[in-house]
Amino acid sequence: MVTIRERYAPWFGLIERLNGFAMSVLLRERPKVNEEVYLCTLYARAVTMFQGVVLLAERGMATEARTLVRGCAETAIALGCVRRDKEFFDRLDEDYDKHRIAMAHELLRLLPEKDPNLPAEQRTELQSFVDDLSAQYAPREPRRINWANAAVVAGMTDLYMTVYRQTSGDAAHVTLRALERHLEIDGNGTITGFRFFPEFEAVDETLSAAIAALLHATDAKLHGGGDAPAEERLRLLTGEWDDLVKSQGAAPERPAR
Repeated sequence: MVTIRERYAPWFGLIERLNGFAMSVLLRERPKVNEEVYLCTLYARAVTMFQGVVLLAERGMATEARTLVRGCAETAIALGCVRRDKEFFDRLDEDYDKHRIAMAHELLRLLPEKDPNLPAEQRTELQSFVDDLSAQYAPREPRRINWANAAVVAGMTDLYMTVYRQTSGDAAHVTLRALERHLEIDGNGTITGFRFFPEFEAVDETLSAAIAALLHATDAKLHGGGDAPAEERLRLLTGEWDDLVKSQGAAPERPAR
């Protein structure tokens, strides 16, 4: 029986080399200033998500793997924004405040006033928290990050359109395309059965998308750092990926500075 690693050996070979390089980039320095903290933590998130994609894809968990691909792509875009937009730190803070206010509003709205899980004293404190945090952004409300706009700032519209949007629609969110993974459909579009077993079709597409996301993230992490050997190594790995894409099938565009 041919294993999944044997079936997609060229992809897994590149993944091992890219992962080793990414780990060396990740562990080479300790963050000292605010920008470095964001860069290092974002890059750590991108690398762990990339590794998660590989583990899940190898086990036939296509939806779960592609959900992590989306997260890796989003993190790469955030890395690019940190490099190019010094106000992006504030946008991350504002996005988080928007999330906290929304959660508090939902607790106040969904739990009845006499619910023991939210006593009157805590309800009052929670409302005060919402009021105080909202006042910091008055007269407007805090805004969520628009990842399409962020991709433009990061110079990663290719990654956004070909990886982020695609995996949003076929894996990360509840959509008809995502649900189709559990159906057997014939050539006429007729549902003929139910599927619930590992998926090993098109694993190379998922792996290629994950590689693209981590290449973009690594490019942003190294950009402007003056590490010529690392940048050359990244260029060679990107070239390997290009060659695989040409020989094995279509994939997102290469990272561009």
